[in-house]
Amino acid sequence: MSGSRRDSFQSALDEAQRKDRAGHEDDSGLIQQPRMRAVAFGPSSGSGGKARFGLALDWTDEPADRSAPPPRPAPREAARRSGDTPAEIAAELGLGMALTLVELTARWRDFVWRNHPDRQPIEARAQANARVAIANALYERTRQKLKAG
Repeated sequence: MSGSRRDSFQSALDEAQRKDRAGHEDDSGLIQQPRMRAVAFGPSSGSGGKARFGLALDWTDEPADRSAPPPRPAPREAARRSGDTPAEIAAELGLGMALTLVELTARWRDFVWRNHPDRQPIEARAQANARVAIANALYERTRQKLKAG
């Protein structure tokens, strides 16, 4: 920045500080009242903080009756399975078909989404973990073959 531009910028900053302090300081240089900016939430029935607070909470999904317990989600069912052998999982992934890399990846992701252990009931998680591990190994082997050839 050139010297004259720097000087004019500094003088503009100084002027803004003087205007900011004007009317809010007494002779001792102390600020008498804090400066506040208003935030309008739009029209509201009634006035005061309670009406505005109600507007602020309108967007929430909280139930109106807080004494009732929240509804429990339905228990998850285990994913439908073809079987747990590598051949059955390969058939479910469609590895016997002529697939492109994009199709293979889409089928593998869908399989993992449906069978991921975190999405299964607690008692089926160990079995789901084994199925996903087999599917990952089959997918990786097939993906390497598709990339090479």
